[in-house]
Amino acid sequence: MELIDIYDKDGHKTGAVRDKEAPLGPEEYRMAVGMWIVDEGGRIFLTRRSLEKRYAPGKWENPAGHVQAGESPVHGVIRELCEETGITVSEGQITLLGRSRSWPYLGRDYGVRMNVDLSRVRFQKGETSGARWVSFEEFAAMAEAGEFAPSLTAHMRDYREAFLRFTGHSGSGALDFLTEEEP
Repeated sequence: MELIDIYDKDGHKTGAVRDKEAPLGPEEYRMAVGMWIVDEGGRIFLTRRSLEKRYAPGKWENPAGHVQAGESPVHGVIRELCEETGITVSEGQITLLGRSRSWPYLGRDYGVRMNVDLSRVRFQKGETSGARWVSFEEFAAMAEAGEFAPSLTAHMRDYREAFLRFTGHSGSGALDFLTEEEP
């Protein structure tokens, strides 16, 4: 059982603590966090979800997860990154890229600039099964082709511009489809 804090729509803890899998009321949210790693060449680090996952098995994403009870979003993303990949970062290295809200999740997405040797990445059984570096163009093509976990693209709708700035592609229209209204 993994315990999480319950948040209100504005990102404040309500004081309630529940199992991560417990159902939520209409005004209750879980906090999800994600980490974007960009290397000195502008490539984006991605991990593959384990085939054992119930949600989006085998899809690509950024290292991400849930904030545990008593944990801050910053400490949650640092922990998740280390658990899923073995990559360690400090609070001072990371930047908040954006916030998102799509019931039942609040999201906090962070970025860090660093080089990572793929041969040193270790995978968490049941969580991650692969890693790769992609160019921004490859990233955009993967997004359009539906190769990402749907939660990645859903959350990115709220911080797309910050992501583009962080990856050095400010003003690019390559991810505009993420914010287009559905017919």
